[in-house]
Amino acid sequence: MPQKTKQVGVRLTDEEAEFLAQLRIENAATPSDKLRAIIDDAMRRKLGTEDYDGSLKLVIDLLVPTTRIVRGSENKHHMHSELVSRMSDWVPECMAFLIASNGAETELDEQQLLEIESALADRVFVLIQSVLQLAITSRAPLYDVDIVKDRIDPVLELADVITRRRTPVHQ
Repeated sequence: MPQKTKQVGVRLTDEEAEFLAQLRIENAATPSDKLRAIIDDAMRRKLGTEDYDGSLKLVIDLLVPTTRIVRGSENKHHMHSELVSRMSDWVPECMAFLIASNGAETELDEQQLLEIESALADRVFVLIQSVLQLAITSRAPLYDVDIVKDRIDPVLELADVITRRRTPVHQ
């Protein structure tokens, strides 16, 4: 642990003090320990946004509590949703890419913007294909087997319009 060299006085509202007292942070029992852990977390977040691996860890860490609850509830109720699983995998990866896309730069040039857009398009279309795969069978692994089927018609209509507009008209 780094040597503590500065003493800092902090004035907290009653609400902030109560929050800090009830806050549970691993290996942090005292208010000082908790404040150091909060500062360490803020530093990790700042540094973690400069590269993909750090950004991915940050996003996954944010989603872990919810993902754990969903997985535990699925297990308890003998249920599984491939849609939830695919989104749980896709969202952190996409967010991490976007967060880290500028690295430590504060301004992006035209080429960098084009590259970000292209990489995001790749990710979006992978997601679209992944979700559309769930519409192939009538019994996709979903909590509600009709959830994709009930929503696919407008997507198919859009795809049909796009196809017709792209197909040359024969005269």
